[in-house]
Amino acid sequence: MKNNFPLRRLGRLLLFGFGAALLGLGAALAAPEPPPPNPLQTILAQRFTGDRSGACLLAALIEGPRVQQARVCAQARAGGHEPGYDSLFEIGSISKTMTAFLVAELIQQGRWSLDDPIAKHLPQGTPMPRQGERQILVRDLLTHRSGLPALPPGFAPKNPFDPYADLSEAQLLAALGQVRLERPIGSQFEYSNFAMMLVSAAVARSSSGGDFEQAMVRLFEPLQMRSAFIATPREPKAPLAQGHLPTGQVTPAWTITPNLAGVGMVRASLDDMTRYAQAQLGLLPQLAPELQAALTMTQQALNEHSGMSWMRVSHQGRTLLTHEGGTGGFSSLLMLEPAAGRALVLLADTALTDLGGLGDVGSALLGLSEQQALRPRLKLAAPPDLLAALPGPYEISGMKARLWLDGAQLMAQVEGQAAFALDYDSWGDFYPRHISALLRPVFQNGKVEHALWQQGGGVLELRRLGSLSATKASDPRWQELVGEYQLMPQFSLRVFEDAGQLKVQATGQPAIAAELSGPDRIEIKAVGAIVEFKRDGQGQLRSAVLLQGGQKIEGLRK
Repeated sequence: MKNNFPLRRLGRLLLFGFGAALLGLGAALAAPEPPPPNPLQTILAQRFTGDRSGACLLAALIEGPRVQQARVCAQARAGGHEPGYDSLFEIGSISKTMTAFLVAELIQQGRWSLDDPIAKHLPQGTPMPRQGERQILVRDLLTHRSGLPALPPGFAPKNPFDPYADLSEAQLLAALGQVRLERPIGSQFEYSNFAMMLVSAAVARSSSGGDFEQAMVRLFEPLQMRSAFIATPREPKAPLAQGHLPTGQVTPAWTITPNLAGVGMVRASLDDMTRYAQAQLGLLPQLAPELQAALTMTQQALNEHSGMSWMRVSHQGRTLLTHEGGTGGFSSLLMLEPAAGRALVLLADTALTDLGGLGDVGSALLGLSEQQALRPRLKLAAPPDLLAALPGPYEISGMKARLWLDGAQLMAQVEGQAAFALDYDSWGDFYPRHISALLRPVFQNGKVEHALWQQGGGVLELRRLGSLSATKASDPRWQELVGEYQLMPQFSLRVFEDAGQLKVQATGQPAIAAELSGPDRIEIKAVGAIVEFKRDGQGQLRSAVLLQGGQKIEGLRK
């Protein structure tokens, strides 16, 4: 699960060697040859040694019957409290793939279908949003195409460091009555923890005893995931890893009503997750055929990019199934390549979602990207010209904000909140010292007109007040096209004019020159992309479609 608080609540959240000579018969024995370097260890060290987050990571690379393990800490933990190979981590949203297994079991038993309305498996009278005869189906929830928001309407955690602790099943179901679907059910990917909490509650209701954790034991025990649990430890001796913010501060564990835990609350060790990955690859021959079939069922392609709670990724003819996880103090990644019998497990004792997660490491370890590109985030002094370009008044999500310099220290403040300092790292990001967030300025031609604020898995734009380039265009050829288009929950495309040039900018990326190539169509030659614009029946611009590398993503105009 990602720490994905509603972005409109952003302002509220801001308030807060062993060396020895071997002797025998008076003669020194020859020292043994050192073992060859573990490539897993080498890549983890390259990415994290000295990293400002201080994160400790455990990894397992499964290649058929062979399993390599590695452990790296960016910095020594105070008091030596570093997680070991037997430590239990919060695996976050990887838990969703385990929930999908329970759904697959129910389908095998003939009790559920992917095309069942989820209302069929919830208490009678539960208020479910619908569009005419079109209801929200089980498959819509498992592929994040239900149209439900990321979190229940009215979600207001009492403790932002344990946000789900006071959310009950009754509150979750009642929140459905407040949902107004903004797009056709099944039409667009929109990652939703709300959706998977509903699946979790429905699975619990369909299971013997109505207990989700007991249902999950049907997966843990056959796979010999001996220490995995949700709320009740099954192996009392297994130590719990301590979670950390990306600032290095310790942070409390997350909790939730057990029957909603399928959204992301499983705790497991590296060995547990290795067994789970091996089972997904069909490498545990002792598993009952029906259990193996249920695991395999979760991998089926329900659309181009989704399995049953799995993200499907194609890269140079290779198909991978992946899921990342993130809680308030932990990060995780599981990548499967079934055709090659390969898998990768990464577990971190630090919330890294706002720092980009673990995808760069996973891609390098599986040969999907260049290892040479990996580097740690190191604290640095910000370039003087960048610092000089930042001060001024801004607007973020309807709130006024400002940046200014106190000597050489960049300071920030949202109207009505306390000011805070921002430090700088080697990836070009500013970051506050006591909360998990990033400020990524867009520095062009010696000026900063806007920046991206990333927090809780979401991204907002910080726009300098008085800047017109983001919303207006002087050239009538593209005046109508200027605007922002939400292609994915955390990825938007901004079309704007800058100094008479049409430009396009994706979330977290620099602006790129574009040119008109036809009616309601622009081409971005530098990256081989095309954007086509769609209109409604009245001729009003409604959405943009990004076409690039065989991918097609449509997003509504904001």
